[in-house]
Amino acid sequence: MNTMTPDEFEEEVRRVARALWPEAEHGGPEMVNGREVDGIFKTEEVSHMVEATMDRRIDKAHNVGPKLLGHLKTARKQGYFAKSWFVTYHPPTADQRKILHNQYDRSIEVISYDQFRSKIINAREYLELRDLVGWGSAANPKTNSTTELVKYVPLGIYSSSGVVRPRIADSGRRVQREEPKNVSVSDLSMSVESGERIALLGDYGAGKSMTLREVHTYLRKRYLKGDTHIFPITLSLRRHYGQDDPAEALTRHANYLGFQNPAKLVSAWRNGYAHILLDGFDELAAPGWSGSPEAIRENRRAATVLVKEFSRESQPDTGIIVAGRRFYFDTLGELGDYLFDGSPHVIATLSDFSADQAKTFLAQFNEKGAVPDWLPQRPLLLGHLAAEGILRGFEDSAGLAPAPGWEWLLDRISERESFIKQGVDGPAVRQVIEQLASFARQTSLGVGPVSMRDIVDAFTIVRKRPPSDRELTLLQRLPGLGGEEEDSENGTRRFVDQDLASAAQAAHVSRFVIDPYGDYAGFQPTQWHSAMEPLGVEVATEQISNFQVQPGILRTALGRAIKTDCHELAADLVGMAIASGFDITNEGTSKHTVSGAVIPSLDLGEGGPNLSGVEFTDCMFEELVLSGDPDPSLLPLFNQCTFFTVIGRLGETDMPLGRFTDCTFESFPDAADRNAAIMDSAILPAGTRVVMTLLRKLYLQRGRGRKDSALTRGMGGNDAALVTPAMQLLQQEGLAVPTRQGKNKIWLPDRSAGPRVRQFLSAPRVGDDPLVSGSRSLTGSGS
Repeated sequence: MNTMTPDEFEEEVRRVARALWPEAEHGGPEMVNGREVDGIFKTEEVSHMVEATMDRRIDKAHNVGPKLLGHLKTARKQGYFAKSWFVTYHPPTADQRKILHNQYDRSIEVISYDQFRSKIINAREYLELRDLVGWGSAANPKTNSTTELVKYVPLGIYSSSGVVRPRIADSGRRVQREEPKNVSVSDLSMSVESGERIALLGDYGAGKSMTLREVHTYLRKRYLKGDTHIFPITLSLRRHYGQDDPAEALTRHANYLGFQNPAKLVSAWRNGYAHILLDGFDELAAPGWSGSPEAIRENRRAATVLVKEFSRESQPDTGIIVAGRRFYFDTLGELGDYLFDGSPHVIATLSDFSADQAKTFLAQFNEKGAVPDWLPQRPLLLGHLAAEGILRGFEDSAGLAPAPGWEWLLDRISERESFIKQGVDGPAVRQVIEQLASFARQTSLGVGPVSMRDIVDAFTIVRKRPPSDRELTLLQRLPGLGGEEEDSENGTRRFVDQDLASAAQAAHVSRFVIDPYGDYAGFQPTQWHSAMEPLGVEVATEQISNFQVQPGILRTALGRAIKTDCHELAADLVGMAIASGFDITNEGTSKHTVSGAVIPSLDLGEGGPNLSGVEFTDCMFEELVLSGDPDPSLLPLFNQCTFFTVIGRLGETDMPLGRFTDCTFESFPDAADRNAAIMDSAILPAGTRVVMTLLRKLYLQRGRGRKDSALTRGMGGNDAALVTPAMQLLQQEGLAVPTRQGKNKIWLPDRSAGPRVRQFLSAPRVGDDPLVSGSRSLTGSGS
């Protein structure tokens, strides 16, 4: 507004006049008695004359006074109603008002542009009312308030051109026109101001609603400062189920806020005085679904018609931004078609917090410690962990280990999804996710793909009935589900987070331990492709510990699993026995034989339980961890098994005697570490060498952490003596955090320190990193 020329201001005032008096939409400048008038607007009841000026001089009042008075006199003589308006860019001066009222006519409306425009709508009142209600799914984790939110910490936002429907002359392929670029909230807001159509995408808890509120706040401030004549209207789409008409949606929105004249809100939008911000396109629902992928796409199209109509009917110089989950749609092309009718648009994608952003965010909760390595770096999750004091326990080394952490996290994620009030509570949402994760175990990677039919079947198994139309909305936006290129064609989804899938898969295994003879719908362990990842085993162990399961109960479950040819399930149970410290010895003359299973990881350590009653035959292990010096007589037997990675041993001749028959071993990473240490020994101090080895174990090898007892494997006696002070140094520098898993002390890395660790490993003798001098000075065995 403050860069307008006088001619542009006059045209802007005429635009407001046409919005105020739609019957006079063709009104405009006219010659009256030989003099040009800025605007004449005639309705059935009143003839309006409008004069607009940016001139604050008194002469301007004298110049237009005769025209405005003449308009009123003519109307009185001819017997119709008339009104004259003097509209100023700045508030009218006292002298201008005095002259027009005292020397011409007191009925002349002397008014500022802001006052004139507010006759379309009192945008200030709307904005004040809008601030009194919530912002989508955003909530203050400390107070649960949906209006008094925590301070926004800028997230990474990556923007690119969306996929548009090709022109007839094009080849027919959909392409993105540019590589994603990093943008700020201000950049996003300015794109809205320039009339862009924008889809703001992110996973669960990524901060979409908070970011949309920041865009609203930016646009609100610009309007109230007078920098623009267009204000933001922000709708939470969860309140607009079944609506497809923007006018009806704005009317419902106004009534919800208590805004007195909904029609004026609609008029302001139609006439280009409002940007539209829509939160939660993935929370819309439409009636009717027959079960096929084509039908679910049609359901999504029908559900999002309201967004498309806003895009179609908004004025071209007003912007639209709509937020939701990326994988609600099969493809970005489908998103562009359904939300923006295939027209040009921008895709803005939120990323997780960086390490610095996470620290800034947590400072609001007086949290300064390390963030658990296993935790997705998202505002929702970090906020709740901090608000509930859980991070403090992690920093104090009471430690939130991954297993209880993911138990908490699954509950929190599920409770949040139930918040959209589709009639499904948090525990039910969790059970659906767990059932779907069990279906995903039937795939080669253990994370999917799963079809929409699988998702609906998971719901039906849990709820014992098919989903309603509104519940189908919940299923299309289940947290943690995404897709890859092949999923786009098939309409399938997969778990984008391996840890989420693993943690969710634990429930069916722990349920089997508690009741191995139960008949459970949807429980198909014979079709599982592999045993669980270590995290899944840990979570299942955490779950049975709450039921005080005794060793005999787990052994009974193991026998039942083997008898029913559920060998992947049996491998899970052996892992749980190890984590629980339960012995599995020979019962009579027979062993518990696990055959043909694919096992991601098995951890056997010194001081572990007696597993002499277990035999693995023809199994495939991605990883075997041997910690300390376990007694060979207490280990399982391995017959004709394949091991891709063995941690804690230097080669085949270093393996425990008598326990491995006709087995194949692919790699021994500790041998590589030993060789690297030998190569480094001539040029590096012993302490530096040991710190480098420990960092490789923690940060570069597979797994979530390392047992304390496994840290010295592959080291000579002198180097092993430096492990304790070296770990104290790493803990002091925030690079290793101790926690406990059962009886075992576990060291976890700090995920945010990855770049620092790689830099040190590449140049351990130079630079100002405290590790350089600290590792060089290590001596003794520590205190």
